[in-house]
Amino acid sequence: MAFGSVVAALTALVLLILIRFLYILRWSGKPLHGKSRRTYSTLIVLGSGGHTAEMLNLLSVLQKDRFTPRFYIAAATDNMSLQKARVMEDSLIDV
Repeated sequence: MAFGSVVAALTALVLLILIRFLYILRWSGKPLHGKSRRTYSTLIVLGSGGHTAEMLNLLSVLQKDRFTPRFYIAAATDNMSLQKARVMEDSLIDV
């Protein structure tokens, strides 16, 4: 009797794993949702010590039309970061 229960449990487990595997194969690579035109307001915090360069590199790979408007924050004394942000924004307009 106990052997039959173990076999039934293992069969159910294998069946569940197989169903899950087939489900993953069916839906992998397909987008979860259709093309959304939703935009996202984006806050970009700039700073010293290489942080500005990291943020601008990250922004260069984002979809510009999806992540808009973009708001920049920098220290009042950090003119270099603000200048780099302006240059980047100007280059986005030209593209």
